[in-house]
Amino acid sequence: METPEATGAIVPSEVSPELLQPLVTVVAILGELGATPGDVPLARPAGSLRAGLVALVASIRRAMEHRHGDATRLRRALATAGATRATTEATTRATPVPPGDSIVPRATTGDAWATVAAVTREWREVVASVEATWATLAGDTEHLRDACRTAATAGATAGITPGHLAEAVKQEDVARQGLLVTTRALPVALEVATMAEAVLAHRTRVAEASVRLQAATEATEKMAVATVEAAVAAERGRRAAVADEPLGRLVAACHGATRFYCHLRRRLEDIEATVATMAAGHGGPKALGVAQEGPGVPKDLLAAVAVAEALWDASARLAKGHLLGTLRVARGLVATPGVPSATVATTVAQRCRDATAALPGLLPQGLQ
Repeated sequence: METPEATGAIVPSEVSPELLQPLVTVVAILGELGATPGDVPLARPAGSLRAGLVALVASIRRAMEHRHGDATRLRRALATAGATRATTEATTRATPVPPGDSIVPRATTGDAWATVAAVTREWREVVASVEATWATLAGDTEHLRDACRTAATAGATAGITPGHLAEAVKQEDVARQGLLVTTRALPVALEVATMAEAVLAHRTRVAEASVRLQAATEATEKMAVATVEAAVAAERGRRAAVADEPLGRLVAACHGATRFYCHLRRRLEDIEATVATMAAGHGGPKALGVAQEGPGVPKDLLAAVAVAEALWDASARLAKGHLLGTLRVARGLVATPGVPSATVATTVAQRCRDATAALPGLLPQGLQ
């Protein structure tokens, strides 16, 4: 499988609309491929280009319909952990607790941070699952592109042309004329004694001419089939060659979508590490050595969660508000092998342009 480094793709800044662009590009390219007339028969498992694209659409839909709301849970859990720490510290200052009982408020704070850790882990696992789906999609698209390249190469090297069939027909005509001449050349003998030999020789020549005609006829039939197959292969190769370039862009777009969720997953891994430290220290600020925002919640942690939530929320809003409906329309184009509707193809392209224009508004201005 190609890696982002191998494709030479430019990785956008950490929080920018460009991170979300590959999600839009995937749908736009599917509409472009669906707007191309005809289909390309391929080897299994795809069976054909359009069948392979329909399977890709189903997986893309699953990837875009990821669960939403985990970020809100994390913010609530963080708020609870901070409030719990503030309460226990205030209670401890107001009412000194004997050393043997000091574990009670610390355990309460630790439980709150353990909840934060669990929520963060669940969210990170969901993002990792979506990332894995896009990575698989990139691999499947590469296989589909490679199958099209194979079909294109086969079509270009078929080697059988109408001229070959014309030559076979010519040879058949020669054999047929030879049989007619041989048949009409009646046996002639000067003596009755040699008449039987002349008849036998004539029959032999006719039989040989008949065999030659039969062989020439079979050769013509085979050449006719081969010519048709070569023409079909050439047309299949032409269509496959046309699909190669957009399929290559689709591979790159799937890798781009993978990078987006990889970027988010790594952010969540950093958050998870910070939360683990907080949980281990029961929320003690000295455990991280970072500035605090409110009671026991590091500023850096709150900022990191805000960025992760913004990215996750933006991808969900992009899918729900723009892409899933357009993906359904694109699937209709992809699933129809006949002449596509120009109106429908234009609709998909325009919706994708609108989605691209909407990208900056999906992310808070302060994070871009």
